[in-house]
Amino acid sequence: MRALVLCGLALALLAACGSNDGALRDFGAVTIGPAEMDLVIADPLLTPPTLDLPPPTPGQTNRANPRPAASR
Repeated sequence: MRALVLCGLALALLAACGSNDGALRDFGAVTIGPAEMDLVIADPLLTPPTLDLPPPTPGQTNRANPRPAASR
C-alpha cells in the first residue's frame, strides 16, 4: 500500500513537471505591468526664485508641523 502511494505521488510530480504552460514553475511570480492608459503626465518641477529659507519665528507654531503633540 505504501509503495502504491509513493508511486502515485512520484507519477503526479513527474506529470506536473511535464506541463508546457509553466503555471507550477512560475507559481507566485505573477507580475502586472503598467497600462499605457493609466499613466498621468504631471507638470514639470519648477525651481523657486530664491533658495533661501524663511527666517525663524520665535514663539510661533512650527510651519511644518503646527500640532507636534497630535502627531505622536
